[in-house]
Amino acid sequence: MKWIIIGLLSLFIALFDYKIGLEMTRIIYGDVVYKIMTSLPFSIIYFVIVFIMEILIISLFQKIIKIRKIIDFVMRR
Repeated sequence: MKWIIIGLLSLFIALFDYKIGLEMTRIIYGDVVYKIMTSLPFSIIYFVIVFIMEILIISLFQKIIKIRKIIDFVMRR
């Protein structure tokens, strides 16, 4: 159940990051690069990279919170 929630949260955040990344590509590099980025192969690869990064970030935050709870428990004794 935990991984389903993490996956859905990562997907939700990845959709926003994907759109922001495409718009920033158009602003910084121009319309030619934007058209290449929105072609199907590049678009899928870019979205998968963003999605994996979001999963890794959320998993890292969970581990940090777990380690922090353990440290707090040990420091209380």
